[in-house]
Amino acid sequence: DLPYFTKRRSSDLVSIPLIASINAINHETWIEYAKSIENTGVDGLELNFYAVPEKSDTGFEEIEKKQVKILKDVKAAVKIPVSVKLSPFYSNPLKLIADLENAGADAFILFNRLFQPDIDINSESHYFPYSLSNREDSRLSLRFVGLLYGNSKASVCANTGIISGGDVIKMILAGADAVQIVSTLYLNQIDIIKTLLAELDKWMDLKGHD
Repeated sequence: DLPYFTKRRSSDLVSIPLIASINAINHETWIEYAKSIENTGVDGLELNFYAVPEKSDTGFEEIEKKQVKILKDVKAAVKIPVSVKLSPFYSNPLKLIADLENAGADAFILFNRLFQPDIDINSESHYFPYSLSNREDSRLSLRFVGLLYGNSKASVCANTGIISGGDVIKMILAGADAVQIVSTLYLNQIDIIKTLLAELDKWMDLKGHD
């Protein structure tokens, strides 16, 4: 509830940066949401981009240009940093990332996970299983984080399949500035954050890193 979630309330909730994730369908709605959520006092925005074309005559250029335009218009409408969360399903993710960076993206999150449909053969109906990520899912993010290192001035955040402290370390070694975790919180509860940080600290001490 945006009217209730005022700027004062959001800043009182946490002492660390607060980033809001946006997903919309219509171009105008992206801008409306971005401006409204900025007014709550968040420190940054995450545009959660993905596309699932339903027609064969929709070209990749149309999809990518539309997303670049959304980013440009959001950046023009707000003053806080704007990051982009992408799916890996592009002809060349690195080219799109470069185009989005040129359009003003401050950071990238690699990659989002889509709710994929399934079919229940007993009821003969669609349903959407709530599937958590596993460690093997991190390989794709690891690859593209490494490919971006030194080739982008934007911050890079890795996610998907980051379960343990070792997974965090791998992403940092590949060049990530930050990681996102979700599935491990569901699997291991909130206190897993302390464990991840402790494992990271232990490794850094072992390696002599400040």
